[in-house]
Amino acid sequence: LLRYRQRHYGDRGTLDIWEGLMTRVEGVQLPVSGDTADFFWQSFVELGLKQEVILKELADYAFELWVKTGRRWDRFYESIVGGFLERGLAQQAVEWHKRLRDPHLPCPNDILSVLRPAINSSNPFYATSAIPWKPKRHLIPAGLRAFESICRATHGHKIYSQAISTVLQSDYIDYAPRLHKLLIERGDHPQSYEDIQALIEHTNEYGSSGLIQKLHRYASVRFPDQVEAINEDESDPRGELARQPEDQQSDSRGKAWLEEKPFKDDFGARLFATKALRFEMILSGLRMFGVTTIGPQSLREMAIRAHGCQDIADKLQELQKAGISVGDSVFVRLLNKLATENRDILLSDLLHSDQHPDVLEDAQLQESLLLSYYVARDWRPYNLTLAILGQIFEDKSDLANVHFRKFLAAGEWKMAIQVVDNMVLRGATLSQESIDFIAERVLIPRAPGKPPRRDDIPATKEIKFVSHALRHGTSNGDLAVTELWVEVLKRLGMLNLWDELRKCCLWLARQYSSSSNTTRSIVSYPKKSQRDTGALAQQHGDALLRKVFSRNMQAAIVAWGFRTRVSQQRKWMVSHGDPHESLIPWVRGLVLLRELEKNGVHLSVTWIRRACRHRLAVLYGRHGLVNRRMNRMLRHENPYSVVRVLGDINLAWGEPSLFGDREVRDTKGLVNPPNRTRRRRVKKVRSAYLQGAGYSRMRELYNSSAKRDSHV
Repeated sequence: LLRYRQRHYGDRGTLDIWEGLMTRVEGVQLPVSGDTADFFWQSFVELGLKQEVILKELADYAFELWVKTGRRWDRFYESIVGGFLERGLAQQAVEWHKRLRDPHLPCPNDILSVLRPAINSSNPFYATSAIPWKPKRHLIPAGLRAFESICRATHGHKIYSQAISTVLQSDYIDYAPRLHKLLIERGDHPQSYEDIQALIEHTNEYGSSGLIQKLHRYASVRFPDQVEAINEDESDPRGELARQPEDQQSDSRGKAWLEEKPFKDDFGARLFATKALRFEMILSGLRMFGVTTIGPQSLREMAIRAHGCQDIADKLQELQKAGISVGDSVFVRLLNKLATENRDILLSDLLHSDQHPDVLEDAQLQESLLLSYYVARDWRPYNLTLAILGQIFEDKSDLANVHFRKFLAAGEWKMAIQVVDNMVLRGATLSQESIDFIAERVLIPRAPGKPPRRDDIPATKEIKFVSHALRHGTSNGDLAVTELWVEVLKRLGMLNLWDELRKCCLWLARQYSSSSNTTRSIVSYPKKSQRDTGALAQQHGDALLRKVFSRNMQAAIVAWGFRTRVSQQRKWMVSHGDPHESLIPWVRGLVLLRELEKNGVHLSVTWIRRACRHRLAVLYGRHGLVNRRMNRMLRHENPYSVVRVLGDINLAWGEPSLFGDREVRDTKGLVNPPNRTRRRRVKKVRSAYLQGAGYSRMRELYNSSAKRDSHV
């Protein structure tokens, strides 16, 4: 039957089968192994990847099946997380990894199954080159950046050999050193020298000198015997010379003498620090021994003994003429820049800093130092750290993001807004790290279903700041900000800031919609006779709007519209009817939804109707439904009859009628909807399981917060 419905109706047919299984069949258990199971689960997952509400229902069902039977479909995690990655939806992939890892990721090494989809991600948001050991996240493809987040959220994985091998065989071969660094930081090391040998060979051919040194140093510590044996084989030229003709052996010996000799940086530093040796003597010795590279510590000692900026610049030129490279580290670039620009104070601070030159490459450390110096108003080290960050981040927008996060951490929101406005003038946007910083530092945690509470600043101030930063500091279609927008709208609704909520909703619709005056998709109606497969392509709309204005959010907007005391509100007017006919303020949510629909947001009529019935039940239904203080107060102060409210709902909604003619035929049944006990039962079973297994944090991830928010 599923194949038949798919063949004739496509996704609409799959949705019919899913709804039928969930609503008409009690206790159905899908198979979890075999070809039939693969077909069923994969069909529903593919539908869920297009409609996240269905995916959440499918995840709830899979979890309930696991709790009851201890069985699950083995490819559930891979199909969902990998499916999002293949569609270029990196943020959703990370979110669903966190939700599905218990219990659908039995082994931490199973995250390897989504590495290939991450590499093959068809819609990367950023460029495809990576500079190892430099945290420039905007250069990392979105899929691989998501895989990094998945690795950080998974403990105990041992995937080094397979992961590095997979990346080296892909089009993102330059990403392998960065992945190596991430894995070893998490304790995932190569088990043998062969696991890292391919990476070393690639780096020797294409990598920078600093990266080559780091990899060889790591391999020497990890596998000293193998590295020593390889070095002995490579350093013994006798066998190769014996196989050459006699007339070429002398040339080979000469070339071998001219090859680069290893030169330890600490030894070079002691050499340059020796006062008895002049710079010219040291330079001659380096030439004689065939040294072609010196490290940053040697360069620092040389600069300390120099006489001013011009002397340092002259010595750097002499090293260059002698064919001795000083590398391309942050320290070297900054030293050269300060010496050329004659900035004596900063140059002195750099040379006498207690930081090792290699530490200057750590952008996160330098950013934290910048913040501490800024808060302490210690300007000399602040200016030095700012100059270091200027060498780490070649793009000015990256440095602007650093300043934005600095002002946020220091509590200077006005300065942060100025940074955002200046970025807009230059065509720059906030980075993902800055957006995450907003969510972490500005939006304080709140209890599920309850508005935020903070004593330091008004809640309205934080919401206005976040909405301003998101409106001006993010690019159109950036799916990474959708979750933050959802949270902003929730807080506006729960704080009863209706004007701000309406302004943000309409701005989002007008900014991100590719069309306006879009007719409502009839797929949202529950009756099969009203479903039109031809409208399926228009069902989803733009990705961000579909995510923000989900059916749960639309139901919440209806509920928030009812959350107002009538005596304190001005009257609302019908936008498409008689301009002199007033509406009660409780239907303002329906008016807003109709405005959003005109700007390209597709409405879920079923959920809007359900939300209206729930609010009618609070106002006019059985007394047992009214449990919250606000609802009891609204019911007690309600000055309207049910006929008046139903009439204004119809006026605000327009044609076709939201309830059909049921408000005339069965008013009592309309305001007393049946209890929906299945979802409560699933939550109860899930909560009991998670508490028993010790997964208190996972319980929050599985909670349907949007629905609770709509019932406040």
